[in-house]
Amino acid sequence: MFRFRLVNTITDLLRALLFVVCTLGVTLLGSSPLALAESSKALARFALVDITRDPGGNPELTPEGQLVSSNWSGYVLPNFQTGDVYTSVQATWVVPEVPYENKKHDSTEWIGIGGFCKDPTCRKIDQTLIRVGTGQDPLGGPENVYFSWYQMSPGVVFGGPIGPHPGDEITASLSCNPCTGSQTWTVFMVDNTTGESWTEDFSYQSLELSAEIVEGTSTDQRGIFPLANYGTTTFDQSSVNGGSADLSVGYSIVLREPQHKSSIVSTLDSTFDGFSACFESRKRVAPCLFMPLPGALSGLTFY
Repeated sequence: MFRFRLVNTITDLLRALLFVVCTLGVTLLGSSPLALAESSKALARFALVDITRDPGGNPELTPEGQLVSSNWSGYVLPNFQTGDVYTSVQATWVVPEVPYENKKHDSTEWIGIGGFCKDPTCRKIDQTLIRVGTGQDPLGGPENVYFSWYQMSPGVVFGGPIGPHPGDEITASLSCNPCTGSQTWTVFMVDNTTGESWTEDFSYQSLELSAEIVEGTSTDQRGIFPLANYGTTTFDQSSVNGGSADLSVGYSIVLREPQHKSSIVSTLDSTFDGFSACFESRKRVAPCLFMPLPGALSGLTFY
């Protein structure tokens, strides 16, 4: 069902393979089906939104009314809020540069369908999640690795053949056609800086209950990784269901972790389809301001 497109260089191939192995937390060669199944369950569980709760058991909110999560930050359009089902999502961002630290940590930028709350109380989470994005991670090596990836939950994470570099502008999309009966999804990514692109089709049954644009962190079987210092990342020119996204009708989410690292989000831009996410290491967060994409493209739609 899944097949990699031709990778341009040996380095990109090794980068993609290394990402798959490290993300799974198991050795793929010779792994038993049971080991892979257990790894998939863990990855699926930690990939879904993890909403923090207040002492009363309700979803925790910031003074600004933003949801608090341990693994997602960004904006989400949920079905229970908008009444829509979501068959496509797209966004553009610039790959951030992260400082090297000799420990496991990472940051990821991605778009997705599903994996969010089914209602405002977040008592039930949509267990279907499709997502595609980029990431930054030392992976235990002597330097950072920058990679592309995609995942269908519950399932393993696949390394994408594009090997982005810090400062590269990325556009990614997910789209479903047909979306009735047996669904067929297309994942697409283009590095607007280098011109390298990649697309993949696969069968997957999504509940289509949310569309999201996220700056977050990834996982292995043990749980959620510490957040890397990605600085500021801007997501813009976002679209859902074939039209410009109005993120103002959805939810904004901030990420907070026990080490007092946070990922906070700005208010929306003037067209309500873009925002910035900002890394914050102090307990007291500073305002996050929207920063336009440098030399932003306009009017691009790939689904």
